[in-house]
Amino acid sequence: MAENTEESVYAESYPPPDHILRDLLICLTFQGKGRAVIRAPVVPEILTRDGSLQVGAVATMIDVLAGALTARTVYPDWMATANLSVHLAGRPSCDTLVAAGEVIRAGRTMVVVDVDIREESGNPGRRLNSIGTALITFSRRPPKVDTPAFEPGLEVSETVDFRIEGSGLKGSYRDAAGLRVLDEESGIVEIELNEYVRNSVRVLQGGMIAVLAEAAGEMAAGSAAGKPMASKDLAIQYLSQGKKGPFRTRTRVIRTTEDTALTKVEVVDRGLKDRVIAVVMNTSIANAKG
Repeated sequence: MAENTEESVYAESYPPPDHILRDLLICLTFQGKGRAVIRAPVVPEILTRDGSLQVGAVATMIDVLAGALTARTVYPDWMATANLSVHLAGRPSCDTLVAAGEVIRAGRTMVVVDVDIREESGNPGRRLNSIGTALITFSRRPPKVDTPAFEPGLEVSETVDFRIEGSGLKGSYRDAAGLRVLDEESGIVEIELNEYVRNSVRVLQGGMIAVLAEAAGEMAAGSAAGKPMASKDLAIQYLSQGKKGPFRTRTRVIRTTEDTALTKVEVVDRGLKDRVIAVVMNTSIANAKG
């Protein structure tokens, strides 16, 4: 399971200036202990060819949102991400993506965060359209010796802005993450572990699993279907931390129809004898602008 703690958001050293979370230009606002909202601009670098959002980019934002929210909820305990599912329903028509997360269960052994994904416009009178949903489950663990302490005012609204001068994607999100395509037909892609994609405990940032699985699944699906495909739904089971790298996918096409495909993607840590660190079910649909 992938660890995440409050330090991921509050440590001055994380994220470093050159980091994937900086380049997404996200801004996280806590609204009390059980709710938070994250915002990010909708830029071409996180869109697919048909103008839809890349599921991997959205999952990265949600990983940050839910992890920070859960860390506040369970303190002084700590937690590990168990699973994350993301489902996108439409193309954004506005310039800002908004994900609102709420803790819907906080038990002795698990925490569940529900996320509504919407678009936000500059017109206050315009209705916010829902364009997706997500659900994240964390296992709750006893406190660690180095669990970070909280500042006073934990319960009040607080904003953490990841944007700094000069940040922002200069190319596609996948290219920024360093994704390499090794075998498109078989859905084999790879990412190295480096400072740009590490989390605060120096293992692979949880959203990078989604980036790998999104690319691998839709490539294999496209080869099987004979047409370009785009990922719309990911269901991720986190099994272990990504500690060494490089991280590579193994992909199997489970089902195809005229316009959809279901793939199973395993993400392995090549530096740890191909240890499976995540299993992902990927649903892709035919790309309208293939």
